[in-house]
Amino acid sequence: MRAVATWVDKIQDRDKVEQCIWDMCFKPDGSQLIVAAGNRVLVYDTNDGTLIQPLKGHKEMVHCVSYSKDGKRFASGSADKSVIIWTSKLEGILKYTHNDAIQCLAYNPVTHQLASCAISDFGMWSPEQKSVSKHKVSSRITCCSWTNDGQYIALGLYNGFVSIRNKGGEEKVKIERPGATVAPVWVVTWNPSREEPYDVLAVADWGQRLSYYQLSGKQIGKDRPLGYDPCCLNWFSKGEYVVIGGANKQCCLHTKEGVKLGPIGEQTSWVWSAAVKPDSNYVAVGCQDGTIAYYQLLFSTVHGLYKDRYAYRDNMTDVIIQHLITEQKVRIKCRDLVKKIAIYRHRLAVQLPDKIVIYELYTDDSADMHYRVKDKVNKKLDCNLLVVCSQHFILCQDKRLQCFSFQGIKEREWIMESMIRYIKVIGGTTRTGGASCRSKKWTDFQDIF
Repeated sequence: MRAVATWVDKIQDRDKVEQCIWDMCFKPDGSQLIVAAGNRVLVYDTNDGTLIQPLKGHKEMVHCVSYSKDGKRFASGSADKSVIIWTSKLEGILKYTHNDAIQCLAYNPVTHQLASCAISDFGMWSPEQKSVSKHKVSSRITCCSWTNDGQYIALGLYNGFVSIRNKGGEEKVKIERPGATVAPVWVVTWNPSREEPYDVLAVADWGQRLSYYQLSGKQIGKDRPLGYDPCCLNWFSKGEYVVIGGANKQCCLHTKEGVKLGPIGEQTSWVWSAAVKPDSNYVAVGCQDGTIAYYQLLFSTVHGLYKDRYAYRDNMTDVIIQHLITEQKVRIKCRDLVKKIAIYRHRLAVQLPDKIVIYELYTDDSADMHYRVKDKVNKKLDCNLLVVCSQHFILCQDKRLQCFSFQGIKEREWIMESMIRYIKVIGGTTRTGGASCRSKKWTDFQDIF
């Protein structure tokens, strides 16, 4: 995965003071990015980063923004205790207030009802209502998110609990997280995928943990340590991945199970907000120092081929081996980022961030598709290319070739005169199993055969 910055902007006030980007959201068609910066709401054209219009209406810091699913209106909430409803034509049409500063907003994806959460209560507004119904809570609300069917809303609380309410505001489930009473829940977000067998809620807290829960309140799997305070979390690629940013000054892509895959750009201050453009591979990142960065995520193909067997990476952490004649497939779950794949006869090598795993077929049957772990080399080895032979694997890094045994012992090394672009296993009687390479400056092969 590689992140390419498409455009970047830096927000400052008239006195050149940096304005924290507290929140951002996309218009459902992806054409505009709505940004909460200082006491203004900024509207950007996502194609080139042009500022379409700054919207003035709040007297204090704007904490949150949210767009309705139908794209007809969006809302902004501020420390001035007010919520403003804006049309898609950037006109303010309604303002209402709470007794405290607004912390977060969320439009119902089905009914377009707006949930506005303040420090001590939350309200439900819809165009059909003359007034906003409000409900008291026992702890400060920090975040909120609606389920896909719009029937329930999850509220993340400063005391470490999660309260799940129905559309009428009644609490149906209270998630009391063990050991989390002193760790504020800072992000709650429901997985948008409708292919999951049940609703999945991602919860990130300032105990530096990422957890997943069902609608019933039952935890899914174990807590994942993050190592930093998370400030934002969004689902990416229809719920296959999550984007998390925070005090580590990074915005990172993770699998939906929480495995870290890599950073989406390095920043110089806390990442307070991130938004994923609908149905695309673009991510907007907002920072404490006023930086707004718009990235395109590029995913390279990682694969290997030997005769009738083709191995390729799937979901960034799995390897699928396909028999091209019988069309049989087998999946190997590596539970970590798959960086390189090499296949040769009955051997399969998979490079992960901190090790290389060697697999072998159970039998010599040419139709056998069952692989088992033969050896693990618990070393972080950098390479541009990887090939596996009968008893060795070979790493290529720029002009250097290194031959390792399956036990991780480096047995030979070669230095070429120019950059190595291509390696191929051709068989034979050499100790390495017969690997040859080409060193051409004008060609750039990415495949490993």
